[in-house]
Amino acid sequence: MTGRPPARPGTGRPALVRRHPVSEVLRTLRHELRDCGTRIDTERAPLEPFILPGPVYDELFTAASRLLALLRRAVLESAPTWAGRLAELGLAPDGDDYPLFTDDDPFEERYCAVMARPDVIIGPHGPRFIEFNVSGAFGGPAETHLLSRVWTEVYGGGQGAPFTGHDPLEARAAFFDQVCRDLGVPRAVALVGSPYEQDRAATSRYYDIEVDVLRRRGLRAEFFDPDRLPHGLGLPERLDFPVGLRYFATADWTGRGQSLEPVRAVLDAGCLLLPPQSSYLLANKKVLAWLSEGLPWMSEADRALTRRYVPWSRVVADTEAHWRGRRAGLPELVVSARERFVLKKAIGMMGREVLIGRLSTPVQWAAEVERALCEGDTIVQEYTESVPYELEMCDASGTRAERVAVAPVLSPMVFGGRPGGCYARYFPSGQSGVVSVYGQGAMENAVLRGVHG
Repeated sequence: MTGRPPARPGTGRPALVRRHPVSEVLRTLRHELRDCGTRIDTERAPLEPFILPGPVYDELFTAASRLLALLRRAVLESAPTWAGRLAELGLAPDGDDYPLFTDDDPFEERYCAVMARPDVIIGPHGPRFIEFNVSGAFGGPAETHLLSRVWTEVYGGGQGAPFTGHDPLEARAAFFDQVCRDLGVPRAVALVGSPYEQDRAATSRYYDIEVDVLRRRGLRAEFFDPDRLPHGLGLPERLDFPVGLRYFATADWTGRGQSLEPVRAVLDAGCLLLPPQSSYLLANKKVLAWLSEGLPWMSEADRALTRRYVPWSRVVADTEAHWRGRRAGLPELVVSARERFVLKKAIGMMGREVLIGRLSTPVQWAAEVERALCEGDTIVQEYTESVPYELEMCDASGTRAERVAVAPVLSPMVFGGRPGGCYARYFPSGQSGVVSVYGQGAMENAVLRGVHG
């Protein structure tokens, strides 16, 4: 991909014709996305999806899969054991960040990269992968599934919509079906999570949607919150669900005082919760910085791929760095070119541990660089400015349509090597910055593939 996503109909993006008035679209969105933690009720809502030309849409998934494979190899090559790999990332093997490792190293290695949702900004020179969420807990699958269903109805109906796209829930169901067949175990999948993950939702509907997709594929499936573990899986007498989706972040549960012991009991009984604890090492932002700097085993093709898609990134340390033809001490470089960089803690989520240089004061920036040097827990990354995308949304009254240039973060999802749809977050005001739903209150949408692009 070279250049910007099309901003208006007639420039490679299909002209969309809504089949319903704004008020009805808004009612449909609110109904479909109820109890899913979205802000459709309180913010200006989208009236159309983000649409990318076919080659651009496809490129996101190809690049995501190739970079994910490099992340996996970077972690596995860093040391021969998981304890050693944690140490290479500056983490204690018995620390609180990764408490659910199993003793089955082949299992941890085989499945550590099976689910990922990178975050991508499309800049003036194409897509840039700014980080990878590698886990089963990232947001987007259910939202993208539901939003795609709304847009297909609003713009297609019986006539066929002018766009298409991969379905994340169907892709993940196909992955679990294949896992059960490969392992020779009963086709039964437990979804382990909590309604608290969806802004304390009143029901488990967010998970039930995925349970329904799994069941339609012929898999036995059920949602289990913490209070139903481990006995809900038939334990201790039997294990009714040999495979499960770990749909939670350990930090979320421990942060609110939720014990992980029921999960540990499920793991000890032999339930394979996917993705395993090892997946979180691939999400550590230091690994992306390793790739950007280059590792001894990387081929020239690996390095070219990384240069093409990953912004210049380094682990913040007292060392020298080469950036845009300039060699200097890394701390001095980062401080002097503050507006060109972003600081990110290696372990973090929802944008809570991100500082954008151009949006911070020199004093604040210098202090964070000094802290990062002392703690060794942060990367610096070259800032990527998003190319604006004009999205139609409702006005503040919820009755009229208006177009606003927004700066979206796109997230192609991959499940067991399968493309699994693309999720987007953006601020309806059009502002840029750290874009996060739960961290900063961003709006959500689906990214679809124009059939004529």
